[in-house]
Amino acid sequence: MCSETPKAKCPVKTFPLPGFPQDIIDEILNRLGDDSDLRSLRACALASRSWSQPSRLNLFRTVTFTSRSADKWFRVFPVPEESPARYVRDLQVQIGWGDPVPGGFFEYVPRFTDVKGISLLGHMAPPSSLGPSSWKLPQSITSLTINSSVFTLVQIRDVMAQLPNLDNLTLMSSFVEVDRRELRGIGTVVKGRFGGKLKLCGEYVGKEVANMLLEIPSGLHFTEAIIHCTPECLPSAVRLAEACCKTLVKLSYPVAFSRESPPSLNPTKG
Repeated sequence: MCSETPKAKCPVKTFPLPGFPQDIIDEILNRLGDDSDLRSLRACALASRSWSQPSRLNLFRTVTFTSRSADKWFRVFPVPEESPARYVRDLQVQIGWGDPVPGGFFEYVPRFTDVKGISLLGHMAPPSSLGPSSWKLPQSITSLTINSSVFTLVQIRDVMAQLPNLDNLTLMSSFVEVDRRELRGIGTVVKGRFGGKLKLCGEYVGKEVANMLLEIPSGLHFTEAIIHCTPECLPSAVRLAEACCKTLVKLSYPVAFSRESPPSLNPTKG
């Protein structure tokens, strides 16, 4: 036993901590990421080197950019090469209403080299403030969501034309009208695989959007389609479904009928 006198020294025993397999660590951190437990993930990122990178993968898996968050990102990560942009898999960008990203933000977007999905959100911004034809989007993107009323179909085409690996497409809300002459052959420059999920809602269910998609040279190979339409737009939904008849395994097209007028389901119109 150790003496209780001040001069006596007790031997210090150390016990090595048991090592955890990296796959177990990754699974724990993935569960925290699925639960959006960011506080725990931040603590785990400081635990050790083996925990740091998988923690960052979950911390920055989904990033939403507004004007404020974009300014904060550039302030915290002034050197792009040292930023966690490579960890981002789902990029959500506010382009209209409230707090949109600054005009030069899309010059930084190519830094997100491994992003898989991009969502363009926001309403009530003038179309002249957008320049999708000059954007440079990562080739890694396989999913595109547009939930915005600030784009014309031509601008949507310009976004899609930059994404040769696009599989999943979601178009919601409405679009800005343009001269119909600008819509001729609108889909002929679009490249993509279009072998995933198609979701159309609002004004994006109609003849103009259907024509754009049907003009894509590589064709449509969606395996799932969800099309929210009115009776007037149902023929366009049928045309899209027919274009994917060889690959489509799941089809849903909820139809909203008005009380004032009876449904008209003549497939020869529209």
